[in-house]
Amino acid sequence: MEEWRLLDLEYANPCMNLAVEEAILRMVGSGMAPSTLRFWRNVNAVVVGYFQGVLSEVNFEMCKKYGTTIARRMTGGGCVYQDLGNLNYSFFLRRNHPLVPKDTLEIFRVVGEGVTRGLNVLGLNAEFKPPNEIQIEGEKVSGMAGCIRWRAVLIHGTLLVNSNLRIMSSVLRVSKRKVTNIQEKIGRKVRISDVKEALRKGFEKTYKVQLVGGKLTEEEEELAKRLYEEKYGKD
Repeated sequence: MEEWRLLDLEYANPCMNLAVEEAILRMVGSGMAPSTLRFWRNVNAVVVGYFQGVLSEVNFEMCKKYGTTIARRMTGGGCVYQDLGNLNYSFFLRRNHPLVPKDTLEIFRVVGEGVTRGLNVLGLNAEFKPPNEIQIEGEKVSGMAGCIRWRAVLIHGTLLVNSNLRIMSSVLRVSKRKVTNIQEKIGRKVRISDVKEALRKGFEKTYKVQLVGGKLTEEEEELAKRLYEEKYGKD
């Protein structure tokens, strides 16, 4: 059975969290790090997609009011709000891994299958909706974004567990699509740790792998710090 590294790793600084994403991707692509699943959160941040214009996506006044950090990630897709009630999952594989389909858009479906199976463990009837969403009873609980660079694939997504949807709707200028927290769908309080464990089981069962707890390599740590200083930590 193939072993993947499981990183339960987050930083208080959203920009550092994004620098770590790129560092892992580069190291996985170079063969210096294994296939990896990462769980992480941001405290209070708006994360803008690579190709988006900030002025058209973000309400600066509301971000100032709520002390919300604005950051830009290296992947495409839409603008998202993230707080401690929102669990992020990141999926890193080498480009030539057997799980990576030739049709690059299909990688969202591959990752989505693991996420939905994990949510099923919690008793939720979740389903993947192309191109990159997870829904429960027609309401969005997760969106994904990704990129293929440095001979590796990164797909990461947000999962609304018990996020503050009021602040989300205030700081984002996006369309008022129906989103919901999985806690509302379950009808009881849900711990982030329970969601992590359910997703771990979903990924292991879906891909027939064993997720083994690990940490960043020294090379990843050094690269993440440099990327933060030279790129993600700058205005």
